[in-house]
Amino acid sequence: MKTVGYINSYRLQEIERSLEIRIQKEKVQEFCVKHGFELLKMYEEPEESRPDYKPELIKLINDASKREFEQVIILKFDRFGHDDTMRTWVMGELKKYKVETYSLTESKIQLEKVPTAISRAERIRAKVRDIPSLPEIVTKVMEIVQDPRSSASQLSRVIFHDPGLTTRVLRLVNSAYYGFPRQISSIQQAVTILGFTTMRGLVLSSSIFKIFSPKNDLIKTLDYKKFWKHSLVSAISAKKINNYLQFNEEDDIFSAAILHDIGKVILDQYDHENYTLVLQKVSNPLVGHELLAAEEEYCEISHQNMGYMVAEGWNLPESLSEVIRHHHDPMNSIKNKKLASIVNVGNILSHIALDLNSFDAKLFNKEVLDYLGINEDDLLVINSQIIEEIENIGDLESFFK
Repeated sequence: MKTVGYINSYRLQEIERSLEIRIQKEKVQEFCVKHGFELLKMYEEPEESRPDYKPELIKLINDASKREFEQVIILKFDRFGHDDTMRTWVMGELKKYKVETYSLTESKIQLEKVPTAISRAERIRAKVRDIPSLPEIVTKVMEIVQDPRSSASQLSRVIFHDPGLTTRVLRLVNSAYYGFPRQISSIQQAVTILGFTTMRGLVLSSSIFKIFSPKNDLIKTLDYKKFWKHSLVSAISAKKINNYLQFNEEDDIFSAAILHDIGKVILDQYDHENYTLVLQKVSNPLVGHELLAAEEEYCEISHQNMGYMVAEGWNLPESLSEVIRHHHDPMNSIKNKKLASIVNVGNILSHIALDLNSFDAKLFNKEVLDYLGINEDDLLVINSQIIEEIENIGDLESFFK
């Protein structure tokens, strides 16, 4: 049986980490020799990999999609991630390509005895088993951005080789969101002006929009054009808040705000019948707590958590997955509370601008406003700026054709 190993250590001390890596490799090799498995490769996470970015795990899943091997040997399942949902997601992704995962220290019986949350996550994961992996070019862009030795020309060359992506990125760069006084005509210019992290956001956002374009065979319960327009206005609103309060969250605002509701699209496309019931029960987008409760009732998972599962499975930056998970309850975000709070307020301002005829301060969470140091007068100023800008947005759908 064609086999690969996955090696990962969470130890911070170099000597301890090296020792654990060596032991893991030896155990995988011994196991393969004992059972007559053909060990093709060891995927070893580098020391600089982080909980929110595992480059070797991305490569392993991509290679699994090519049917290059039949099973993965790992010391313990927690090497895939500390989070139960993340581990189940990875194993489900491998299972989709008929790749089995075997732990040297945990049996399948032990896995079945893991608490109910895991079996529930398995049921949820089964609903979205066909969600595609991120395009290879997106993972390459993310790798370049993460590497401090990378240059602007390297990033430009990678994007330039995908004409469709190049067109979509340039449409976004030249949209009203950025408002540059002159036309940006090349990817090299875009990288130079916007920087690596913002370019990552543009590539990621435009690619995800393309992946989740409306499916023709679905009854249009979710208004996609309205959905994406709300997402863009949320990004504009979040940027206005950031600038008004003179915060330093600029790099991740576009991606975090425009992707915050991505879980809704996933539920609509991969659990359509149940999500139709959700939207029939809760038609007002401003009653977030009722929407989350209805999603849990009919789909067994909220759009926040579904979006988070997909973001984690794609190894998106932790700041993005955290905001997706907590944009309705930003005070519960541990590492990205400020960014999640900005997106939370931006989300409400977007709904006010697009769905209501008047401003209503009661829609905002006072605890979030106090945390950001923003009051009703500030919100009125920002709201007027947003309304002025909406007329210049145009047809968002055209950005992603």
